Amino acid sequence: MDIIIIHAREDRPYCIKLAEFLDYIMLWFYQKDEGEPARSKEMQQRLAWCEAVVLLISENALASQEWRRDLQMAREAAKPIIPVLISPHLCLPKELGLTGSVDLSSGLTVSAMHDLLRALHAVEHDAAPPRPVSQADSMLPVQQAAEPEKPRTEIEQVVQALENGDYARALELIDTLQANGTISKFIDLDALRALAQSALNRKKEQREMEREYRDIHHLLKADVTRAIGINAFRRFRSKYPHYDPDGLSCYLGQTRHQSVSLLERLNRISAKVPLLEWREVPAGRVRIHTGERDPADVVEAFLMTRYPITNLQYSLFVKAPNGYCDPRWWDFAPEARAWRESAPHPKQPQFKGEERPREKVNWYDARAFCSWLGHILGAQITLPTLRQRQRAIMGDDDRSYPWGSDFDPARCNTYENGLKMTTPVTEYPNGASPYDIYDLVGNTWEWCLDTVEKPASEAGEPYHVVIHGGAFQSKASRAHVTYSLSVPPLTQHSSIGFRAVALMRH
Repeated sequence: MDIIIIHAREDRPYCIKLAEFLDYIMLWFYQKDEGEPARSKEMQQRLAWCEAVVLLISENALASQEWRRDLQMAREAAKPIIPVLISPHLCLPKELGLTGSVDLSSGLTVSAMHDLLRALHAVEHDAAPPRPVSQADSMLPVQQAAEPEKPRTEIEQVVQALENGDYARALELIDTLQANGTISKFIDLDALRALAQSALNRKKEQREMEREYRDIHHLLKADVTRAIGINAFRRFRSKYPHYDPDGLSCYLGQTRHQSVSLLERLNRISAKVPLLEWREVPAGRVRIHTGERDPADVVEAFLMTRYPITNLQYSLFVKAPNGYCDPRWWDFAPEARAWRESAPHPKQPQFKGEERPREKVNWYDARAFCSWLGHILGAQITLPTLRQRQRAIMGDDDRSYPWGSDFDPARCNTYENGLKMTTPVTEYPNGASPYDIYDLVGNTWEWCLDTVEKPASEAGEPYHVVIHGGAFQSKASRAHVTYSLSVPPLTQHSSIGFRAVALMRH
C-alpha cells in the first residue's frame, strides 16, 4: 500500500518517527521548505500516486493554511483519509468533516500503532467507512445510472460461450436454434456447430493429455515406479513431442538404479527460467543470542532459491493455464480460499523490471505460487521458515549479516543507500550469504512460513505472519539477522517480497 502523510511543518520530527515505524510500507511526506507553487505541484503528483492519506492533526496543523491546502487537495483527489491525532487533549474538529480518528497523542505505543495499522489495512481492503461528503465533493458531477443491459440474442450467447471456452454450452444453444427451426439468411449454423464441436474435441483431448501427463509425473517422482514412468513418458512423447511443462525429459536416460540429486534436478529444470536457481543450505544450528544460555535450534538441510522470486518468474504463474487462474493452489486454508475468491486478478508490482523482486504479493498468494512451482518441478516447495532464513544468513560462524558481523551499506539495498526503490536481485553479489544466496537482507522484506498470534484487539484475520530481512527503506538495524516483524497475511506492500525453499525429504 502506498500512502502519503500530511503534516504541519512544526510536526515534521513526529512525522519522521512515524515513518520509521512504518518502514515496510511505501510512504512519502513533504520534507522540503519550498513554498507555493512548487509544493502544490509535488503534492498533486504524490496524491495521484498514493492509495491513502494519513492526516496528522495537531494545534500546529489546525493553525496552518499550508496544511489545510494539502487536506483540500487530498479531498479533491478523492483519496481515503485517515485522521491521526498527535496532540494531547485534542478532539477531532467537526469542521473537518472526518470521522474515525486514530489517537497517537500518547506516543507511538504498541496499541496505538496497532490501531493505525488496522485502519490502513481496512482502507487497503475497502473496509473503511465511507468518507463524508465535503463541499469539494458536492461540486463533482453526479454519475448517471447505467442503462439496463439489453438481453442478448441467441447468436450473441453462442459467441459468448465460444469466447469463454464453454463449447458444450455453445453446442447446446446451436442445437436449440436448429430444433426450433431458426433460419438465418447469412449465418451457416452447420458451420458454426462444426466449429464448436471441433473446439470441444480439442479441449477433451487437451484434458486427456494433461491427465496422462500428471499420472506419469507421479510415477517418475517415486523411486519404486520410476522405471515404469520412464517407459510411459517415452510413449507419451511419441504422441505429444512438444508437451513437457514440468521438464520430465530430464528423467530420460536414467536407469532404474540411477538417480539425480534434488539440487541437480531442480537446477536442470529451472534453467529454463531466468534467475530461478537453487542453492543447498546444509543442516546446522541456529543460535540467537539472548542471554548466557542461548538455546540452539537444529535446522535440517534444505534448498533455497538463490534470488528472491522476480517479476518475470511471478508473471509465469499469473499467465500459466494452471497457475493463478487455478484456485486449488489456495486450498491450504479456508481463509486463503476466501481471499482467492475475492481477488480473481493479482495486483501489479510497484517497480517494473523482469529482474526486480516481485512485491505487492500477500502471504496467501506467495504460498500459492510455491505450491504451483512445486507441482511444476515435482518437489515439496514452500516459503522458508524464519529459522531457515536465519540459517542461510548465519552459516556456521553465527554471522549477523550474510557477509559477516558488521553492517556494510555497499552490500545490500537499505535506507542508507537512499535509492528509495528496489534493485535487480543480482545487484549485490558481494552481499551473498555463505551459501551463495543473494538479497537475504535489504531490497524487500520476505514472507516467512511462520504465523504468530495477532494482537487481541485486532479483528479480521486469524493470525499475523512473520516477515524478515528488511527492505530498501529499512535502516540497518532491521537488516540484522535477529530482527523480524509480523503483519497481517493479506498485506500487499511494495516493500514485501518472497523466495522459496525445497525440502530435501518429504
